[in-house]
Amino acid sequence: MKVSSCLPACFPLPSLFLFTILFLAIPVSAFSAIAVQVELTGIEDPLKANVLNFLAIEKQKDSEDFNVRWLKRLHGEAPDEIREALQPYGYYLPVIKSRLKETDTGWIARYTVDKGPAVRIGKCDIRWQGEGAEKEIFKKSIEDYYKNAPDTLVHSEYESAKSRFLNTALSAGYPQAKIIKSEVLVDLEKNSADIFLHMDTGALYHFGEIHFRQDFLSRSLLNSYVTITPGEEYSYDALLEFQQNLIASSYAQEVTVKPLFNKAEDMRVPLEVIMTPIPPHRFAFGLGYETDVGFRGSARWTDRLINRYGHHSDVLLNYSEREKEYKGQYSVPIFNHLTDSWVSSVSYEYEKKPTTISDLYELETALVRRNMEDTRFYKAFILRSIERFTVDLEPEESTELLIFGAIARFSEMEKSMYPQFGYFASADVRGAAESLISDTSFTRLHLKGKYMLGLGENGRLDTRMEIGTAWVDDFTSYPPSLRFFAGGDSSVRGYRYESLGPVNDDNIVVGGKNVFTASAEYDHRVAESWVLAGFVDGGNAYNDTVDKVYVGAGFGVRWLAPFGSLRVDLAWPVSEQPGIGDVRFHIGFGATL
Repeated sequence: MKVSSCLPACFPLPSLFLFTILFLAIPVSAFSAIAVQVELTGIEDPLKANVLNFLAIEKQKDSEDFNVRWLKRLHGEAPDEIREALQPYGYYLPVIKSRLKETDTGWIARYTVDKGPAVRIGKCDIRWQGEGAEKEIFKKSIEDYYKNAPDTLVHSEYESAKSRFLNTALSAGYPQAKIIKSEVLVDLEKNSADIFLHMDTGALYHFGEIHFRQDFLSRSLLNSYVTITPGEEYSYDALLEFQQNLIASSYAQEVTVKPLFNKAEDMRVPLEVIMTPIPPHRFAFGLGYETDVGFRGSARWTDRLINRYGHHSDVLLNYSEREKEYKGQYSVPIFNHLTDSWVSSVSYEYEKKPTTISDLYELETALVRRNMEDTRFYKAFILRSIERFTVDLEPEESTELLIFGAIARFSEMEKSMYPQFGYFASADVRGAAESLISDTSFTRLHLKGKYMLGLGENGRLDTRMEIGTAWVDDFTSYPPSLRFFAGGDSSVRGYRYESLGPVNDDNIVVGGKNVFTASAEYDHRVAESWVLAGFVDGGNAYNDTVDKVYVGAGFGVRWLAPFGSLRVDLAWPVSEQPGIGDVRFHIGFGATL
């Protein structure tokens, strides 16, 4: 078998030989990877960052296949890319000098840019047309644009303005508003630009029927969270408020509200609400330590979806050497379901104070209102209590009371790990009458307040005051849980917990009808999470007259965390000559206010 080969007549052997010689003569560097440095001068960010983002030579220089021929081509295209990158910022007439230089270590592509004058705005024709064009909200949107528009052309500002106009229409009930003319005409000879922006509001829509897609809450409960009335003008803000209300109910972990424009009839848009339920059971556990109560632990079980009517329950356990609490609570939403509830509870509390021991059983029903931010709290309650107590070595007493009362709390605090402004105020008034199945008659008022004021960048003054008074018919039947004491880390530091107050014949502190305490503390932040403190406290508990005001002072350190602060204090009594054994050590963890 004979094999033969031949070259095409159009590619003779001498030509092939010549092509091979020329190919081999091309420098190897023209096809091998090279080192390139790009230098850009004359402009600063954000212009510089945008130019580098546009430059192909900057983006391709680290490619393994980058070579000299590729480099020279991209270098030649660079001036046009720089001009294009400057135009969004209104610079259409830049002067660009470019230079490509080979060095011992590679290549340097250098670009010097004079951005030139910015394009100034000439004619500006912004207008609304359509059904809602004469409404004040649309007229004002144009007035605001003219008032705040820059004198020079910035394309990003122009695009943002278009979005703001359409959002205005959406909020006003015109969700199908559209832009019908959008032009920016740049005259390079005059270095000016004319802007044309014409918009059509479209038709005014109204809300239609609301359809809930869920199976875990009753429609009557859901209706209490509805803030939209069918027939009301469509508004994005109203839609958002409705959705936030449903989320704030705490029954759903996800809420989607869909306007169904494709099903609109007579310009009424039905709404579809899709809700995903929260996990009904939530468990929480805690450990802590405070000087006044020692080590403590807590456990809480919450059932947030007992039934379709929004009822929920809490079981709370608190345990320490000196205090024990077991409490069950059942809540029913009423009136405004976001803020109001009827709460019933049963509880047992054990408390061991320096001179008293008590067992307290309570059955309570109350109306509770709190705002969405939980900075306002109001409670009116009826409480049946049975308290067994002993004072020192005296025989055990037992008191049964039917108590009527009210509690109000107010607070506000700057959102910061180290807030420099905040306040807290609470008022608790309660009473009972022997004529209403109670062992004694009394009226009791207890006021507490804190105020925090910043002093410079790192300084802060914390003040605290407590005032309490009671009118009691039979003090021997008046239980320790209602008496007033002073002393401890939240009262007069430098003295033991609840060690100040009226005493009996055996000089044992038994508590009093009145109390007054005050505190001033200066905090100074010395590091991101560390604060040094110095303080002075004073006050006492008493019956009819104040026989002595006890004063304590000291210093401490605070460790700051997003969820509270760890407080460590050393305090001593100023009213006496303190010995080394009189210095009190206080430690606690909790909220700033």
